[in-house]
Amino acid sequence: MIHTRILKALSLCSIATLFVFTNTIAQTEVSMIFVGDVMQHDGQIEAARNSANDTYEYEDGFKFVKPILNQYDLRVANLEVTLAGAPYKGYPQFSAPDELSETLVNSGFNVILTANNHSCDRGSKGVVRTLDVLDKLGVKHTGTFRSIAERNKNYPLMIEENGIRIAMLNYTYGTNGLSVSAPLIINYIDSAVIKKDVERAKELKADYIVCNMHWGTEYKPLPNNYQKRFESYCYDLGVDMVIGGHPHVVQPIEKKNIENQEKLTVWSLGNFVSNMKVRYTRGGVMVGASIKKSNGSTKLKDVNHWFVYVHPKQEGKIKQYYILPDFNYIDYREDFMSSSDLQKMSEFFEDSRSLYAEHTIGSVEKTISEKSAIGALYKSYLKGYYSVYLPDVNDDILLKKGMSKYLHETVDKDGKSYIVSGVASTYDQAKGHRQFVLDCKMSSEPKIVFIQLNNVTRVEE
Repeated sequence: MIHTRILKALSLCSIATLFVFTNTIAQTEVSMIFVGDVMQHDGQIEAARNSANDTYEYEDGFKFVKPILNQYDLRVANLEVTLAGAPYKGYPQFSAPDELSETLVNSGFNVILTANNHSCDRGSKGVVRTLDVLDKLGVKHTGTFRSIAERNKNYPLMIEENGIRIAMLNYTYGTNGLSVSAPLIINYIDSAVIKKDVERAKELKADYIVCNMHWGTEYKPLPNNYQKRFESYCYDLGVDMVIGGHPHVVQPIEKKNIENQEKLTVWSLGNFVSNMKVRYTRGGVMVGASIKKSNGSTKLKDVNHWFVYVHPKQEGKIKQYYILPDFNYIDYREDFMSSSDLQKMSEFFEDSRSLYAEHTIGSVEKTISEKSAIGALYKSYLKGYYSVYLPDVNDDILLKKGMSKYLHETVDKDGKSYIVSGVASTYDQAKGHRQFVLDCKMSSEPKIVFIQLNNVTRVEE
């Protein structure tokens, strides 16, 4: 899809008037954010289909979390579906449209985990094609492999960021009784294998080791003995951080001191995006942490979390599954939520906070202030905003760098897709964005539009 290629393209252009978030963390620090299960049930797949051009549209659903994600250096998601191609199907054996993974990357995710209980849903083809799609996108990934040779070469996933070497590990308790034949490899939770992998991470001079575990009892708010046993085992081996998923509900965070070393356990991140509707499953938690390297030692610095709720809403021909942090959305767009939806969202946040108040140690909740830059962006999305539509593209544009910071996609009520640049509250600001587009030669005839309630309206210039 051409709009996806644009969003992946890079540009050297910059302009102060564009709404971007910059990383101010010192070069000896790395920040990470982890989100829960990325799922696609039948209802989500059907809702995302754009009959106007026979594609699948997800971008708008992620726009409220994108500016949060992009404040962190490493942005990690669990892809709990295969990308096995059509026919697309939800539970119990998932195959999601490629556009979902493209949207994850466009939204800022730069590390994708693939070891979970749905890794083998579409057999060997599903495992291989998922890896092929992720490789084509250029995103780092780990957890499943085409061969032992590939695993030996690329595992642990070593990420060097700001002078800190991080080893990213990923394992699953099982694959729902399904398996794939050699040479394919799925990382299962196995004490001997984990021990060997941690030793290898140390040989590769890892400053910090993160172990992502797909484990736990579904729909239970507290960890089971299996989780506790392997968490303890990981820390005995020298792992620094254990991040969990699978239960489809939020479980607590624990910052703990083990032999004078601060460790971080997130028992379960819950759902990042899904169509689960039962109480406690309607959302999840994004967990952020920063680590600092000083005098050859790398230590945990800060831990924070954001609760997020999944809000399905019909927007013209496309039903969006909005991933929403806590914010007063209806203050700026009354029809954004019904009273029933608002009650469900409030209930989810209250349930999560109650659980964390009793069991979470060492993490600070973060929310969106209406006076913050992100709050201002939210208001623009909800009330409507000026932007610049790019009606034409060419290969020269695709060769430029940094465009994902400046471009996003929206869909109007008739299902037409638009690639637009910038978010402006006034027409005059939009004129500046339009000049930026012209200066970067991204489009020969950029048009100023006003976007409101998924209506894209041309503004006379």
